[in-house]
Amino acid sequence: MPVLKRKKIFDAKTPDMFLFSYAALATLLLAFFIVINTFTEEKKKEFIEEFRESFKRREITFGLGGVFNGENLKKTESIKKMKYIYPENKAKPIEGADKRIDVFDREEDQVPAAAVVYFKENDSALFLEGEHSLDNLIDLIGDRPCSLIIEGHTRKNFIPSNGYDNCWKLSLDRAKAVADYLHEKGNISWKRVVTIGYGYNKPLTKNIKSDGHNDRVSIIINILR
Repeated sequence: MPVLKRKKIFDAKTPDMFLFSYAALATLLLAFFIVINTFTEEKKKEFIEEFRESFKRREITFGLGGVFNGENLKKTESIKKMKYIYPENKAKPIEGADKRIDVFDREEDQVPAAAVVYFKENDSALFLEGEHSLDNLIDLIGDRPCSLIIEGHTRKNFIPSNGYDNCWKLSLDRAKAVADYLHEKGNISWKRVVTIGYGYNKPLTKNIKSDGHNDRVSIIINILR
């Protein structure tokens, strides 16, 4: 009687989530450009406008092996230089304040880090000083034609805690906390906001003694023409 040998069952390998995310994004973009290429100019503009309207609140977090989208994915710009809006600006004008208010009349399309909000270590809760800075930003942008890129960051020497076991989640929650405040207090539409979590990849300072300055959210104003 012949002896039947059982085939050895190999453990399935964990799929590479980065490749899945990348392939899905590439497929969507390819389909988008194929479709839009068949439209007339007028229909193309209408389609793009509908596509934009479909974007509401947008979240992006970089890390954990790739780019992971929240509700939607949107192109972002990195910080080029730093400017600050302090709480005392509202009561006491500072040098160059008029230029800051008239920034929408200039030719630039972006105001890098128009506001910076700091956080306590391993915490995503806003405190009073940060809220004052955001109030100044709300007064500045109002109903002006602009959108906001809200970038969350953590310190370089991030230490996991009970609340956050990785810096990516913490940085994104900080960005979301700022976005929530702008929406609730300033009635800023979600369609004007993109939130991003960079983790510890974009430090404001690499000096370990001043690492606390990296626990921050930077807000970039994109001026719409």
